[in-house]
Amino acid sequence: MIIFYDLETTGLNVFHNRITEICCIKQIPLDFNEQTFITLINPESEIPEIVTKITGIDKSMVIDKPTFNQISDQLLTFIHNNASEDETIYFVAHNNDGFDKLVLSSHFKRRGIDIKQYNWKFIDTLLLAKKTFPEFKKFNLKSLCEQLSIPVLNAHRAEEDTKMLKNLYYCILDTIHLNSKIPIDKLINNPELVYNYIY
Repeated sequence: MIIFYDLETTGLNVFHNRITEICCIKQIPLDFNEQTFITLINPESEIPEIVTKITGIDKSMVIDKPTFNQISDQLLTFIHNNASEDETIYFVAHNNDGFDKLVLSSHFKRRGIDIKQYNWKFIDTLLLAKKTFPEFKKFNLKSLCEQLSIPVLNAHRAEEDTKMLKNLYYCILDTIHLNSKIPIDKLINNPELVYNYIY
């Protein structure tokens, strides 16, 4: 099972800044059914003006929204719904290893939850793109989408970034398929192949 996700936060410190918005799009292999979890989150801290300029998210939008602790059980239910007990869940994000995974882990840790207890693995499309397209000069999400003729949506909002991320992931898989001759449906339905390709 694959979950594409994106976080908007109050800043770039992965241990101290807080999530202001989260979007997860769960892709259930074989039948391509999708399930979406999206919500604004009250970070219980100030949102710097420079962050508001980038994301468009300000205090008035999150003041009456739930905190991460309040949505964490609902998020875990969403993540594990439709997954068998021994199934690995793959979380895909752009700059996952350097940011999103660390932010998500620290938020769960403050909630008293160690994500290492779960059968989760993380795929970073930044690393995936660098390995697949070493000739590219820019590797941020928007630039990659532009270079690969993927529609660019409203960047720096969680839902739009997650949709672009998903499109980027499948575009890269198509390139891997053409270069390796691995059937595309095998790559799509076996994310461990993509994980092993990167790591």
